[in-house]
Amino acid sequence: MLSDDDVDEIVFKAAGNGDHRGAAATLETLAERPAAHSKTVTRASLLVDAGSQYGLAEDWNEATRCYRAAVADGGACPIDPRAWLHDGLLRSGQTEQAGSLRAELKAAKSGDPGVYEAVAESLEEAGLLEDAHTWFTMGYHRCERAPVPDFLLDLLLVGRRRVRMALGHPSDALDEVAEDYMETVGG
Repeated sequence: MLSDDDVDEIVFKAAGNGDHRGAAATLETLAERPAAHSKTVTRASLLVDAGSQYGLAEDWNEATRCYRAAVADGGACPIDPRAWLHDGLLRSGQTEQAGSLRAELKAAKSGDPGVYEAVAESLEEAGLLEDAHTWFTMGYHRCERAPVPDFLLDLLLVGRRRVRMALGHPSDALDEVAEDYMETVGG
């Protein structure tokens, strides 16, 4: 059975040698071998990892194809694969589809800060700073009482602060929390 370490080894090797397409192909092959899957390494998670590798190779069509397959699979993933599909759609210029998916994610009201961070960072990367600000803020408020580690909430606030600074917004109480966190971790 595959472990997270096995997947990490494929990803780290690609980071070292730059063969992201090769890593993506390997991960897709492993995704089609259910006997090798485990509780944490599922077909869906392997397809998300493959999509990430295609993204690193700047092949957003292939990345989006993998993310769509992960969403369709419905298996366990560390973060809802729709967040990664949203990123792939934005990066491949499919902004209308990305907007529809964003509305679907918003309606789902996830309690996972990772979903909000992934969507917000995609929006930030695309230059949609007001939307990124909304997602960082919404994520914090929706997850602040969820049973998640505090540092995940702090990371949402750090992203929110970064976007607010880029937008020229004055500092507020949540920005101060982000600044305190960054001082604590040496950021």
